[in-house]
Amino acid sequence: MIRRLAMLRILMFAYVAIWSTVRAPHLLDTADLEPIRLDAVGPLWFLDSPLSDGVVVGLVLVTPLAAALAAAGWRYRISAPVAAVTFLLITTYRNSWGQLFHTENLASLQLIVLALAPVAAAHWSVDARRGRGAPVADGDNGDWAVKSMAVLAVGTYFLAGVAKLRIGGWGWVSGDTLVFQVTFDNVRKDLLGDPSSPLAAWFVGQGWLMAPSAVASMVLELGAPLALLHRRAGQMWAVSAVGFHLGVLLVMYILFPYHLLGIGVAPLLAVERIPERLARTTVGQTWTRHFRPHSTASLPPG
Repeated sequence: MIRRLAMLRILMFAYVAIWSTVRAPHLLDTADLEPIRLDAVGPLWFLDSPLSDGVVVGLVLVTPLAAALAAAGWRYRISAPVAAVTFLLITTYRNSWGQLFHTENLASLQLIVLALAPVAAAHWSVDARRGRGAPVADGDNGDWAVKSMAVLAVGTYFLAGVAKLRIGGWGWVSGDTLVFQVTFDNVRKDLLGDPSSPLAAWFVGQGWLMAPSAVASMVLELGAPLALLHRRAGQMWAVSAVGFHLGVLLVMYILFPYHLLGIGVAPLLAVERIPERLARTTVGQTWTRHFRPHSTASLPPG
């Protein structure tokens, strides 16, 4: 499990480094918003006035840098917590100015788990290569962290399914609510001049697809906890979850990159095998040569 945890560290923190860099202009836009629009949520619930521009700029600059260092496993005991906290703060602060976006919630929670697991830097990291990582506790093979992140992934989907039933009722099973959502979302985008799905009209016109699609989404979400019962079940569910987000992108033009890339459900997959497959390529051979796993007496097997 140590190697899987190490690969999860690379994937998740690298994603955050890229995401926070690409979204930096959007995150900085809060400086131009009217203070009256601030409605602080989550960990920032106590805010009654906007953060200073300097603080916001500082958070936006530190987040990708700390995340990149954590992905590389450099000074992990410092870089990982800093990246996890700043990412949580910048996403929460942006959500405090209007529509609540839930697309980064899973990433925030999983980063917190990674930050609490220094053993994640025991392999494929700068700290491991330089031998300056802190000793790992006896018996700590990272299993608890991988399982915790898997539970978080499964839990978010299950809660999404419960929310669908609470808001849309059993209309989801018949497909009526799905038709309404796909139609409304795409028409709204067309009216506002935003990109919409070119497949939406065709999809809605296929009445026979509505009920099966709606039932499939409910089974995926409400049945998510079953993924924790067996390794094979977890793998099948994870692949299905990625397929689900691909379908959402095609018919609603809504992108959940963290989920669509499979990073959120990666704890359920054998991502530790990625280096072995990359090793067959030129880039992979270079990467493996510089960041091959390091074995030390203080590390438990796993």
